[in-house]
Amino acid sequence: MQFEEPVPNLFSFNNPFGACPTCEGFSQVLGIDADLVIPDRRLSVYDGAVAPWKGEKLDWWRQNFVKGAKKFNFPVHKSIADLTDKQIKQLWQGSDGVMGINDFFKDVESQLYKVQYRVLLSRYRGRTDCPDCNGFRLRPEALYVKVNDRNIGELCILPVRDLKTWFSATEKKLSQHDKDVAKRILLELHNRLDTLIKVGLGYLTLSRLANSLSGGESQRIQLTRSLGSNLTNSLYILDEPSIGLHSRDTANLIQVLKELRDLGNTVVVVEHDEMMMREADHIIDMGPYASHLGGEVVAEGDYDEIISNPMSLTGKYLKGELTIEPPKTVRKWNRSITVEGARQHNLKNITVQFPLNVLCVVSGVSGSGKTTLVKQILYPALRKMKGEFGDKIGFHKQITGDVDSIQQLEMVDQNPIGKSSRSNPVTYIKHMMK
Repeated sequence: MQFEEPVPNLFSFNNPFGACPTCEGFSQVLGIDADLVIPDRRLSVYDGAVAPWKGEKLDWWRQNFVKGAKKFNFPVHKSIADLTDKQIKQLWQGSDGVMGINDFFKDVESQLYKVQYRVLLSRYRGRTDCPDCNGFRLRPEALYVKVNDRNIGELCILPVRDLKTWFSATEKKLSQHDKDVAKRILLELHNRLDTLIKVGLGYLTLSRLANSLSGGESQRIQLTRSLGSNLTNSLYILDEPSIGLHSRDTANLIQVLKELRDLGNTVVVVEHDEMMMREADHIIDMGPYASHLGGEVVAEGDYDEIISNPMSLTGKYLKGELTIEPPKTVRKWNRSITVEGARQHNLKNITVQFPLNVLCVVSGVSGSGKTTLVKQILYPALRKMKGEFGDKIGFHKQITGDVDSIQQLEMVDQNPIGKSSRSNPVTYIKHMMK
């Protein structure tokens, strides 16, 4: 084996020198999509979990695997979701002379001169992790380099909170010479990781794709970059950075913004959050109402000056003169849908009941699994049950309840509704307004 001399470009997938030659640093290639091969992980191998192992001829592969499974104690009656990583590997790669899913597709590829096999293969192709770098994006020589038994690819798939813990533990194991060499690097690493945790992004991994981030997450990542650069005499403008944040995370965000201010910068924040207004040095209250009734500066000053100004509508709500009263009696419900056995990302095999015909809120701190439950499991699974096609469905056992009573599904998120970024919620109900 030949080893490359470690240089900075070797550890960058954005550089041709460090990128994996197979996927060219994109982490994915066109291959056999495991989610298409095993679409329903509730089934066992015996019950036909492997989708292509069906039919008069191809069922031979399933029968062959079931017969040979005794040799390596493979549980053919256990659902795919409950198999261990080792057993999943055995199913794909085979064991003790028993052929697995990979052998099946090699056999299919050897007979591509037949039309039916070309059609079969195209049915199970999709974007999959690169087989050479395992989705780490880097060439093998970069992944050979390890610190405390971990390579850079393995570190990038850890959540930021766990990465911070790993660096702290590793630092204690270093010799004095290594500590002197790594002193400046570790200082920068801890600063960046601490800031990510402070702005409520401790649940993200460094390998997370930018296009999968929400608007609020993207903005807070930009904020950590600014803090790390130690700029002074700069003007920072943030448009509602607390959107989607739990109160605990908002408090941490405020602390980060104050650190920016204390470095000698000006921080301008467009915000509705009461916690943010209480901590502001100066507030400019616009209004008095919206659209053609707005466009004026109604009041300005610190928090106390705003609440004491009789012209300020914001001040009246902050002071408690005007309030939004919760309903004295909540609406009763008798229909519901239930998501059973949700295990996607950090959801730990939970079962959740959603009442219908009410305003139902899913709350919790950032990274607790709200978006995963609603956007990656509930919404795409219901779409599929209604015969619509969409994104991949996060893992769960089943959805039960009054699904038939739901006529239509609409996902309202931070993305523009139509082609125009000026689209608004009325766009959704256009058919009702005709």
